Amino acid sequence: MKSPMRKSIVYGIGMWILLGLICPSLAPAAEPSLSLQELLDKIQQRYQSLQAYTAYFKQTTTSSAGSLTTEASGKLYYQKPRQMRWDYETPEIQTFVASDQMAWLYVPAEKQISLFDAKNLISSPLSRTFFDGVFELKKDFRVQLDPKQSNQTSALLVLTPKVEDPSIQTLRLQVDLRTFQLMSLETQDVLGNTNRITLESQREKPELDAALFRLVVPPETVVLDADGRELNAADIQKLKNQTR
Repeated sequence: MKSPMRKSIVYGIGMWILLGLICPSLAPAAEPSLSLQELLDKIQQRYQSLQAYTAYFKQTTTSSAGSLTTEASGKLYYQKPRQMRWDYETPEIQTFVASDQMAWLYVPAEKQISLFDAKNLISSPLSRTFFDGVFELKKDFRVQLDPKQSNQTSALLVLTPKVEDPSIQTLRLQVDLRTFQLMSLETQDVLGNTNRITLESQREKPELDAALFRLVVPPETVVLDADGRELNAADIQKLKNQTR
């Protein structure tokens, strides 16, 4: 059975599959000099040129009532095309790895690896946008610039989906106007629950070690498929071959 923290991790990853950002700091409000379309074009160019990076991330999930807040942090690795790894360090050591073929969550304390349907994780327009590194938000969202929360160094974009989506009522993106990277991303669902991810110490790389995205099954570790069924040794070997 998946814990609430684990559900939060998988939900957050599914919604924010690729981020390249540093922690935000808001300055006194001032209108950014770029138009909305110019800003979107600059962001698009930035993410198209990005091949790989590492960063430290912080994730905060808050319930609509405000009575339950979960926080997590760790290190993120991203490599084009469509490979990512989240090493959670707090509050529990976990590793989530995903590509366009498969995804899994490893929990050392439980000696268990849980598989997920990678296609479902990247099925939403937002997930596809960040996972592919193609920043075409106006295709699926109504995009507005919030002048009160924007200034000469950062801009806040407020997005609402063109097609109703219970998982995203609003999406807020803070953009660094010097680098055109995302500084933070926060979503709110129809129930009022919020999920926020920021990253620190981003390092752009030409390429990452392919071993980061390979399935490794430690001794005495159980592997469960997306339906919760335990896999045998032959099935596990087939999965390993897919990530070589």
